[in-house]
Amino acid sequence: MCVAHFCALPFLFFLSFKQKYNTSLKKRFFIPALLPKGRYYWIHACSFGEVRSLQNIISTLENSLAANQKILLTTTTQTGFTLANKLYPNCTITYLPFESFIPFWLKGKEIISLTLTEAELWLMPLFCAHLKGAKTLLINARISTRSYPRYLRFCFFYTRLFSTIQKVFCQSQTDKERLESLGAQNVEVFGNLKLAEIPQVSTHYTALNTPLWVIASTHGKNNQSEEVLILKSILESFFKKNTRPTSQCIAQNTEKNSHQNLPKNTPHFLFAPRHPERFLEVEQKLNKILTTNNLPLLQKTSAQGIQNALNAPFILLDSLGELNNLYAIADTVILGGSFLPNIGGHNPIEPAYFHTKLISGPYIFNQEALFSSIKNCVICEIEALTKVLQNPLKNSYITQNLDITKIIQSIKES
Repeated sequence: MCVAHFCALPFLFFLSFKQKYNTSLKKRFFIPALLPKGRYYWIHACSFGEVRSLQNIISTLENSLAANQKILLTTTTQTGFTLANKLYPNCTITYLPFESFIPFWLKGKEIISLTLTEAELWLMPLFCAHLKGAKTLLINARISTRSYPRYLRFCFFYTRLFSTIQKVFCQSQTDKERLESLGAQNVEVFGNLKLAEIPQVSTHYTALNTPLWVIASTHGKNNQSEEVLILKSILESFFKKNTRPTSQCIAQNTEKNSHQNLPKNTPHFLFAPRHPERFLEVEQKLNKILTTNNLPLLQKTSAQGIQNALNAPFILLDSLGELNNLYAIADTVILGGSFLPNIGGHNPIEPAYFHTKLISGPYIFNQEALFSSIKNCVICEIEALTKVLQNPLKNSYITQNLDITKIIQSIKES
């Protein structure tokens, strides 16, 4: 592993200059942050969604800490790290060093327990925690239909890895069977941890008289953009009779961004890309389409603030951590990460908690357990989205809740 790490360093060095990785790769593969001495409940979550799903667990655990105990939260992505610092100011938060560094990084520290989330299966942290006598757990575990064959090809490795995990809480019976086939023991079906979340509203925005539609957590992949595909369906459904571009109108529209001539009661559409490094790309692509169709340009929330930006018919949310605040006043949510293959979908619990009308694409293999707990969510291919938008929708709601007491007890039992 050390040899592979060394050989990969030149590639990782150049990759670290990309905006998406400019902090995380340096902290993980080159100069890991020093870990203060202490007695830690160590929790590891990969990225934004996993970090957010831990709110109930971490807040409950914090309330029961002894004076000399701390919570160590590690993550691997910049968005996860940023959110962790915002949500958990009393935790020790750091990027997870690459496995070659782990034995040195943990030297002289006491680990009470190590809890991994979902599919974050790292052998060296487990091995080192096991050597230190820590309890090891995997929570919210899942293995998707798409990834299961890849796990089976390396069954010998996962059998060794699962021998170091003492307790597994998984999302579904199917996940339990797949995990046990790979050597996992003491596996219990618990449900998806995100069902235990109570979405928090940090800023209360005022709803407008016109409906707000949020196009949330969208992605780009293989030169396709979900934002572009969804906007085209929106234009077909709401603006077909009102989009006759002329050079004069386009010039006026670009200059003033006026929307006085739009049909009455037309929703306002807010686009919220999943990854910050795509904000500029999405702005340019959508504005090109809007200009061509003689429609107002996107209003960026960073320019006027979110409340003021909501007055515009087309909005770009170019910041993170605001979706729950907007779901609270939204009429309809189109949930991205699901209209292009091999992304896997995003968490529908948050918009359903606020009883929005909810639409998703069909590629939701990472979120199947969550979608099975939602009623009135419309799932459709991108080709059918225009027709869906033209029909009445029902408000979504959650049919299942979880009690995290069992997980807290398992973390604390040594």
